[in-house]
Amino acid sequence: MEILEVTSEAFDTTFPNPNHIFNSGAFSKLNESRFEKVFYLIFKDTKTRLGIILGLKDQILLSPFSATYGGFEFVSEDVKLYQIDAALHSLFDWAKTRNCIGIKIIPPPFFFREDFLAKVMNCMYRAGFQTKNMELNYHFQTEKISETYEQDIWYNARKNLKKAKSFGLSFEKLDGESRKVAYDVIAQNRSERGFPLRLTWEQLMHTNSVIPMDFFLAKNTGDNLGAAIVYHMAPSIVRVIYWGDLPQFSEFKTMNFLSYELFKYYKEQGVKILDIGHSTVDSVPNHGLCEFKESIGCSVSILYEFYKDLS
Repeated sequence: MEILEVTSEAFDTTFPNPNHIFNSGAFSKLNESRFEKVFYLIFKDTKTRLGIILGLKDQILLSPFSATYGGFEFVSEDVKLYQIDAALHSLFDWAKTRNCIGIKIIPPPFFFREDFLAKVMNCMYRAGFQTKNMELNYHFQTEKISETYEQDIWYNARKNLKKAKSFGLSFEKLDGESRKVAYDVIAQNRSERGFPLRLTWEQLMHTNSVIPMDFFLAKNTGDNLGAAIVYHMAPSIVRVIYWGDLPQFSEFKTMNFLSYELFKYYKEQGVKILDIGHSTVDSVPNHGLCEFKESIGCSVSILYEFYKDLS
């Protein structure tokens, strides 16, 4: 299996519809300066079979190198197991010629192309990758929004949603310059919790040049209570990158209201999955976050971190 090093533009031409937007050359190019080198690799025998984007740091190749998950791309979903095996062994040989000591890959959750991901993970396991972390990643299937949704969720979530509705809160999608209001609400939420935002407003807007985003606000008369920022990851899949409420308005149960309105909105837009993100760090759960996401009807899956030692 031959490996071709190409440009980000050539990578996107080869894989114009990636499994998720984090695997696009355009997104990766935004973050190239943070790493020693970024490689856009295409695997080819008689035809182009696979691709991967890897960032180099401290002699370790990383996919993703500036996002939550990365992994391999395919030209055709019926790529064979032996072709994936061959690509992995070619990758190891290629990496060793560049004095790399390891490869870390975090594939996306299984709701992104489950059949393909299952084959890749089987091949990675047999090729000697070890599982370093197993994060709990939550997602919501919009088909769950139905007449019975409130009866199906946990009692506490049902009670909180009912209370939030009693206040007559409003839900608004923001456009233009007003979008920064949502960012400021989330920044305040994170600051008060002691977790500053990683992205400045300017950096977020730079990312928005590549990733379509939606901005939402929950309000009560003149008060901004909570907000959400959502990335469009793939056809029919979005990801909640940031959401949060302001502690001084906790009586309004804003997050129960905000999540419910988001689920309804995206179902109306034809979106099937909202990726709500992981609620563990190095596999250790934030119990409050896990329970909240489960209480509002989210499903849970594993986000695997694989590592291959080349030293």
